[in-house]
Amino acid sequence: MIALDATFRDGGYYNNWSFPIGLTNEYLLIMEAAKVNAVEIGFRSPPGKEIGRFGKVTDYFIEDELYIPKIDYFGVMINEADYNWRLIQKMFQYVDYAPINLVRAAVHFSKVKDSADIFRTLKSLGYTTCINLMQAADKSYDEIRDVARIVRSWKCIDVLYIADSLGGMDHDTVNYAFKAVREEWDGLMGFHGHNNKGQALDNTLEAVDIGVEWVDSTVMGMGRGPGNTETEYLLNELNKRNFEFNTDLIYEFSMKYFYGMKQEFNWGPSLPYYLAAEYSIHPTYIQKMLATHQISDVFYAIMYLRNKQANSFNVELMKEALGEQDMLHPGTGQFNKIEE
Repeated sequence: MIALDATFRDGGYYNNWSFPIGLTNEYLLIMEAAKVNAVEIGFRSPPGKEIGRFGKVTDYFIEDELYIPKIDYFGVMINEADYNWRLIQKMFQYVDYAPINLVRAAVHFSKVKDSADIFRTLKSLGYTTCINLMQAADKSYDEIRDVARIVRSWKCIDVLYIADSLGGMDHDTVNYAFKAVREEWDGLMGFHGHNNKGQALDNTLEAVDIGVEWVDSTVMGMGRGPGNTETEYLLNELNKRNFEFNTDLIYEFSMKYFYGMKQEFNWGPSLPYYLAAEYSIHPTYIQKMLATHQISDVFYAIMYLRNKQANSFNVELMKEALGEQDMLHPGTGQFNKIEE
């Protein structure tokens, strides 16, 4: 079983990937001591994006600033949409010379075929490779099975992840998704949960119980929108299944640093995120609207978005939704406060 903590990657959606170095190094020491065997320390985005350093993690940054934990897997995530194989060669060195050994790429089902050369190049450089199949909850059995067959044919993927990006999965959909994967894939499987409906932990444990080998979590669930499976809860539940994680260290670290952050940024399950999962609305709409608008405004915007193709975030559609709710519910809109 590989328990992967992605706090500084998924949690960065709330602070633009700007975490203090001292906090980060204490976190890495804690993960090592707690026997967490994989850490995804951030995104490796190409140059040019106005994001903090944990959104564009380089080997040089890791070597110069960070403690490198003695764990099985230490890595980064990339977005398939940002890369081609040539850019992979530019942004990644051979694993023998790198401080990381794991690269996970987030890929939409519709773009899987386009991503093959990215993974082939990463594997040729020696990395453990994970494909993160996004928004799996609304995919059919056949769609998932067919993608698993495509990925298997490349012979360069180590772990195939099902990601509940919109937070709409339950035990039944977790089971059918991995049953579909298993028809065509005989390698390692992973699960990445989101907590729109407060079911991320239950879904993750269901994945464990049906044989999934890699599972994700973040400290206090910090992550985009409603957040993720909580590392503290997951490791405690895994210990009941005869694993041996040192949870006390993580409890102390979490309460010391992340309790206040959660109060500040207010991630976690709520009715708006629940409705977003029900209607396949991308959580970034909810996260941004809750930060700038009254809750009644957000409700009317959700009612508008549920009839639109809103499973990918689009700032213009958000403006449209907020403008529409102003017409339906006059006098409440604060349209000019939206940040692009």
